[in-house]
Amino acid sequence: MAGSLRDDLASLRIDRDRREAGKAARPTTNTNTNMTSTRRGGDGGMQFLSFVLWLIPLGMLGAAGVVAYRQYEQLRSKPEVTVGLVQVMTTGEAEKLLSAKGYLKSRHQALIGAKIPGRVERMNVEEGSRVKRGDVLAVLEHNELKALLASRQAMLRRNDAELLEATVDFKEKEREAQRARRLQTQRMISIEEVEKAESSRAMAAARMTAIEASLALTRANIQETEENIRNMHLYAPFDGTVVEKQGEEGEVITPSAMSTSISRSAVVSLANLAMMEVETDIAESLLSRVALNQPAEISVSAIPSRRYRGRLRQIIPMGDRTRGTIKVKVEVLDPDEHLFPELVATVHFLPDKGLNNPDASRPFLFVPKSALFEEAGHEYVWVVDDHNCVRKRSVEAAVTNDDLARVETGLKEGESVVLNPSKLLREGNAVKVAD
Repeated sequence: MAGSLRDDLASLRIDRDRREAGKAARPTTNTNTNMTSTRRGGDGGMQFLSFVLWLIPLGMLGAAGVVAYRQYEQLRSKPEVTVGLVQVMTTGEAEKLLSAKGYLKSRHQALIGAKIPGRVERMNVEEGSRVKRGDVLAVLEHNELKALLASRQAMLRRNDAELLEATVDFKEKEREAQRARRLQTQRMISIEEVEKAESSRAMAAARMTAIEASLALTRANIQETEENIRNMHLYAPFDGTVVEKQGEEGEVITPSAMSTSISRSAVVSLANLAMMEVETDIAESLLSRVALNQPAEISVSAIPSRRYRGRLRQIIPMGDRTRGTIKVKVEVLDPDEHLFPELVATVHFLPDKGLNNPDASRPFLFVPKSALFEEAGHEYVWVVDDHNCVRKRSVEAAVTNDDLARVETGLKEGESVVLNPSKLLREGNAVKVAD
């Protein structure tokens, strides 16, 4: 009993050392818990930083892969193709035998100048003025010629009066001579008086002849002066258009042989624009392709929307040894108001049948004939796009010749087509365009 009571009392005793130890242990436990939380937060940051650090090499590897792929694409062999352009041209240009460039000229073109020197008093025309043959283009000063003409006309009137006086005197001397001969037959006057009367008649006749000669000289001088005055008026030698005005009022005009740097030799340049032609050169080796009256189509750079019909009018029988060319002249058969001298023109010489072709001047789409190929009864071409990939395109070719094909549908101007395409080409294939 005593032992069990002692044990019960011992169990009820407060162990102060254990309580102190317990109090001291509690703060330590809280501190550990905070440190554990801090450690867990630090581990999360480290994991995110590690993830970011792993992303950097992965991104670099991806970029390197893209670069490597692009280099591989560049190094990978691509089929090389030759391309041609889809062009807009006329049937005449497509069927041409050869082409030559030259300049437009008027068949009747002249520089209008003066025969004698003079100062321009009046200009009657401007650039673009249309004139008829005989119209006065300009007038040179000629007041001194007018005064000289008036003086000679006065002299002519005086000579007329002198001739009238001499004629009256001659008639009087003629009657006196006749009377003297009649009286001498009747023995009423001496022979000396008869001879004197006849001498007076002869002198009157001579005076009348001299006055007539002087009168003729005066008339010739008047005609000369009138001609000089006429030369001071510059006339149009043919119907045409003033294409250049070179003189102005007050300027001195002299003949070309007497012209100096301070004077002009012409006042206007006149051309007949209804008779235009192209002057061009043809290589000697190509001369056999053309002949006189060969039909041609003419295009002018200043008028790109119009084509003119032409005809080979003349082959100049003289070669140029330095250039190896022959000069030819091609007549424009249907000129209009848009054509002027010295414009650049291109002549396309056509086969003989080209002159009567109604579509010779109409524009169409043309492609090189070697670009066409046939599959299952239809015609196709390979078109090279902006990324150098080929696309098969169905087309409708209406007319073909040795080199070109006229295309009605399927293509647009400026597109590139593969020439002599390989059978190994496939839709979307990347190709290398040959230089």
